[in-house]
Amino acid sequence: MNDDWKTAKIVGTDEEAALVAGFLQSNEIPAQVESLHVSEFPTDFAEVHVMVPAERLAEAEELLAQSDAAVLPPAEDEGE
Repeated sequence: MNDDWKTAKIVGTDEEAALVAGFLQSNEIPAQVESLHVSEFPTDFAEVHVMVPAERLAEAEELLAQSDAAVLPPAEDEGE
């Protein structure tokens, strides 16, 4: 992987990483997936990095944060 690429998001599966990368690419941000899957342990451990060019990292992080905010339900107040 080129040193000029940085991690925009870490997810748990290759499928989720493909979705995130596709979302970024559809917004004209180049994205690549780097899978760090380890299956030697009793439970599979997967850490999949979605990488973007370093100069587009802030833009990608902001876009992903906006997307997460739009998809995730608002947190409920625990006091109620």
